[in-house]
Amino acid sequence: MLTAALIFLFSCLATFGLILRRPYLYIRTRKRELRLETYFFGALLGPLLILATGLLTGSDIVQGLNGTEELRPLGILTLFISMVFMSIFLDITGFFEACARYALASAKTDGVKLFFAVYIAVSILTVFTSNDIVVLTFTPFVYYFAKHAGINPKPYLIAEFFAANTWSMALYIGNPTNILVASAFRFTFVDYSKWMALPTLVAGVANAALLYLVFRKEIRKPIKPVALDPWEAITDRPGALLGLLTLAGCVVALALAPYLGLPMWKISAAFALALLIILILRESYAKALRRKLKNDSTVAETLRRVPWPLVPFVLSLFVTVYALDRYGVTALFGQKLYKLSLGFPPLLTFLFGVSSALSANLLNNIPMTLAFATALRAVPKEAVLPGALATVAGSNLGANLTPIGALAGIMWMTILTGKDFRITFKTFMKYGFLVTPLSLLACLGVLALEFL
Repeated sequence: MLTAALIFLFSCLATFGLILRRPYLYIRTRKRELRLETYFFGALLGPLLILATGLLTGSDIVQGLNGTEELRPLGILTLFISMVFMSIFLDITGFFEACARYALASAKTDGVKLFFAVYIAVSILTVFTSNDIVVLTFTPFVYYFAKHAGINPKPYLIAEFFAANTWSMALYIGNPTNILVASAFRFTFVDYSKWMALPTLVAGVANAALLYLVFRKEIRKPIKPVALDPWEAITDRPGALLGLLTLAGCVVALALAPYLGLPMWKISAAFALALLIILILRESYAKALRRKLKNDSTVAETLRRVPWPLVPFVLSLFVTVYALDRYGVTALFGQKLYKLSLGFPPLLTFLFGVSSALSANLLNNIPMTLAFATALRAVPKEAVLPGALATVAGSNLGANLTPIGALAGIMWMTILTGKDFRITFKTFMKYGFLVTPLSLLACLGVLALEFL
């Protein structure tokens, strides 16, 4: 038991060490320099050490990767990668930038309007796509807009990041951690949203109000008008329409999944594959007619931007958490939390919500969610739902406490470093601990009331 726990902690620490000290590995070839994200190497240490110490055999690892009927690693990854593929294509067409331009143009020279325009635009897009995609897309744009408008980018960048990690709770697809929990406990798309819609709304409003109080002096300063036409941002209008229809159709089909009798990963994979085939045919048709598309390499660019390193990262974590489960570590943790709650669902909600938010910043929210999901199997059936949904809240909102609480935070800091704009770890934590605890308590309070 102790060995499994130590290996898990060591692989998490190794992952963080790579993220903080060497986030990228550069490989030089004759034609160009390749940049490879390194965070998954730390996670790979877990399975390697587990094999070396004899905690699991090769066949045990295969069994762990196959998963169970409730928790299938490959199915979860397929669902996430499929949704990301559709969102990335939509971003390449310029749709996300057009939304950002429209929101920013509506603010004109009013800094407060601009602040809330950024927050609302990011919130809406995150609900229907995912926090990672929105963070990657909006961060450079918000930075450049603020720079040209002659204002401090910090309040708007913090608002963008916090909004993405708060509103990602609303739907099943908003965050990989949502998918992990919902898959583990067989929540349908609609049932998940019924429980999480109101807590997300309350957390989102609390988050926006607290951020306004923190930054009210800075955002009240007038800004220089910047002329940006939203329609000019869309470089591929037929593609944008195709991407919107595909994504909207997929979301509707996911909501209908229980009635269709199909696993959600198969539905998302079918929509993503259909989009991929249409794009390949479109590019092939244009080449045959020797016509030049505005985005000549849409398929290649979309596939290139998919976060493929997440696949070995998540699969490695599944193996490590499987070892924890096999040796009773997660079960012991779940039983301890349940005893502390005295079997009272509202108290259990707060215990799982707060502990998951704090643990996300020690382990990162994906391994934390995996560990908590397996821990919940050791508690009585009536305690599973409050514990699972509280873990979802903690995994999303916990990412706003420190930049290492989630991969989105690591990507966000890396993007800003590349723009020569630095928000230090200490500065981020200052805003995180001013805003997030109250937002989390408001969210968990509503969730606890739902169980009463």
